[in-house]
Amino acid sequence: MQKVMHILTDSNIGGAGRLLINYLHNFDRSQFDIVVVLPENAALKPLVEAEGYPVWEMHNGRDRSFDRRAVAELRAMIRKFQPDIVHTHSSFSGKLAAWQCHVKKRFYTRHCAFDPPRILTTFPGKQINGLVNNTLATDIVAVAEAAKKNLTDTGVDARKIHVIINGVEPMRAASAEEVNALRDRLGIFQNDFVCGISARLEPYKGHRYLLETAAIVLRDHPNVRFLLVGDGSCRAELEAQAISLGVADHVCFTGFVDDVAPYYALMDVNLNCSIGTETSSLALSEGMSLGVPCIATTFGGNPYMVTDGKNGFLVPERDPAAMAEKICALMDDPALRKKLSAGAREVYETKFTASTMTRQLESMYEGDLKT
Repeated sequence: MQKVMHILTDSNIGGAGRLLINYLHNFDRSQFDIVVVLPENAALKPLVEAEGYPVWEMHNGRDRSFDRRAVAELRAMIRKFQPDIVHTHSSFSGKLAAWQCHVKKRFYTRHCAFDPPRILTTFPGKQINGLVNNTLATDIVAVAEAAKKNLTDTGVDARKIHVIINGVEPMRAASAEEVNALRDRLGIFQNDFVCGISARLEPYKGHRYLLETAAIVLRDHPNVRFLLVGDGSCRAELEAQAISLGVADHVCFTGFVDDVAPYYALMDVNLNCSIGTETSSLALSEGMSLGVPCIATTFGGNPYMVTDGKNGFLVPERDPAAMAEKICALMDDPALRKKLSAGAREVYETKFTASTMTRQLESMYEGDLKT
């Protein structure tokens, strides 16, 4: 049995945390003894414990990739647990502590894709970044080809990188009573067409362009509602924009939601408007597991997830008119919605299940997965 320590410094539940829960739910417990290190009072702690795994809480490094005090604290935890594998998620402190403790297998996951600054893609920044990452990690998980390209463009050795596409547990089917209660609470009528997005309200998620899309769609289709599931730093700004565009009565900001199943059940289409960081969207996979068609931008890993005309549509980034056109096409063609819904379920079942993802990671831990 191999001892594995996962380290995550996020205090809130984001994509990395949700992905970790999916891993934990599917790991072969006869082969892996796992402990999870989180910041004190992290929102993820009860979810990890509900899966039956111990949580060790760190006092330093909350929501920070690097913190010198966190490095010292993590060294002590590693020496106490004596793991065969340390697997870090957005924690440079964890990578450094594992290297300092001479842990044999040091993994980290690149959860995002972005346009790297020029300093990291040219001499000497690229060489320095590559040296640091190639030294601290023995193996790297990239959750999409776009994430792998980010890494290689900034000097990381491609031979260390394994692409394991994000997988999710199938979203539970909400009951009719739940869905009707939610519909009543949100003021959504039975004949309303619901466009949903489940994402943090942050600039890189592109909600501002979604609101511009809403303004275009609503000119000719007043029975459309836009459901924005999630919270974040841009909420006040986006609410003001909705008012300015005259679409506020058709847009619902839900805030953070623990159980998103009833919200997906309301959606006729699942939107992704990302303009930065997107690799393989958990929200798109969750919607696909319920047969919700998707419309997504071409950023990052979205083109791998969405096959145009099979499970949804792809549109250019920052192009509200293009997204509005595809939404209207779905609204006006029930047969197309049915076709894309069936395609969404098929794509999920063949590519994006949590069990498939976890088996790949287990093989990587055991040294059997090819790059």
